Amino acid sequence: MAQPDNRPLIAVNLATFALFGALCTCAVLWMRVPELGKTPPLDPVVTEHLNQARGLQKLGKWEEAGEIIERYAHQGYPRALFHHAKILTRGWGVAPDLEKARLALLRAVQFKFPLRGEAAYELGLLYQRASGPDCGRIAVEWFLKALNWGYKKAHVQLAKHFSRGMGVDQDLARAASHFDAAAKAGYEAVSLKFARLLLKGANGIEKDRERAIVLAESAIASLKVKARSGSGSSAKTLGRLYRDGEFVRRSSEKAFYWLRHASHLGNPGAMHDLANLLLAGERPKMGAPEAIGWLKRAAEAGHGGAMTKLGRLHLAEKYGLKNTGAVAWFKRGVAAAHAGAMEELARICAEGKLAPKNMDGALKLAKRGSKLGHTGSKSLLKELLAQAAKSESTKS
Repeated sequence: MAQPDNRPLIAVNLATFALFGALCTCAVLWMRVPELGKTPPLDPVVTEHLNQARGLQKLGKWEEAGEIIERYAHQGYPRALFHHAKILTRGWGVAPDLEKARLALLRAVQFKFPLRGEAAYELGLLYQRASGPDCGRIAVEWFLKALNWGYKKAHVQLAKHFSRGMGVDQDLARAASHFDAAAKAGYEAVSLKFARLLLKGANGIEKDRERAIVLAESAIASLKVKARSGSGSSAKTLGRLYRDGEFVRRSSEKAFYWLRHASHLGNPGAMHDLANLLLAGERPKMGAPEAIGWLKRAAEAGHGGAMTKLGRLHLAEKYGLKNTGAVAWFKRGVAAAHAGAMEELARICAEGKLAPKNMDGALKLAKRGSKLGHTGSKSLLKELLAQAAKSESTKS
């Protein structure tokens, strides 16, 4: 997968978020979208080309796929606009550009096409990530539109917004109804999250252990069916449940089974988790070659955590790896917006050992990681600011 240069990517991301935050004050943009939607242009040749592009994406041929999708996005085909926005949001072979993604999605949702609800959901996620004063409210509006247009996964985000009061007044009754609807729609991860809240009586939701167990058991049974039918994400969730002993008896054997199964199905998160289990096992050196192999596969699939883990293994010079390879992996982790990589690269910039000393760069990376809520980045930022203040006082 093509990796853009890290320095311009950081600048693009920071500038994009700043602009995107300001755009959230434009409160009427979303209201101009017609509920019924325009009839999309139909062309079987275009449909076939887009299907081919999606196949290329699954093979990791991001640039070839992107060229096809972008060409038809410029011509106004809503499905192409949707997939082009996802490329720009995820950074698949290009530098992420959230503003261009937003504009593409706004054009797409003007049409009544099968992915309209999901496009509205993606818009909600974009506004959810932005920092302007109206962003949370606008995100909720898009999630409600996504639900109205048949995309039931919007229940997941609406439950989060109403339970936490994000962009709306906190409404625990509405939050519970969205949790319940998401669970009934087959979103097992939400069922499990709702079960956790019911077990603890958290977030103002009344404690109900019996209902929590029923929800969890139903979700686990559904996950097993989906995992055996080829769902990597379902197998990954099962692996994590058995690894942590949550709602099931802890079993390293079953955790390995499901995570390995999910990894062979191509799930990057499972590859990362499986690698960590292998390295934490009774004979980590024996499992290191396989673990590193899975981490590299996960990294090539865009998993920022795997990139950061590889960087840390290089930094510690474990399993025969050299610390000179750490910086490249951390740069890739930063490009994938992984806060752990931001902290590690910031420390390297501040120390000036594996790379030229760059305090301004270190501060920018630590601030970015802190904005993502990363504890290590927050601690480092305090250290760096204290050092800067001390240096200034010494000069004066």
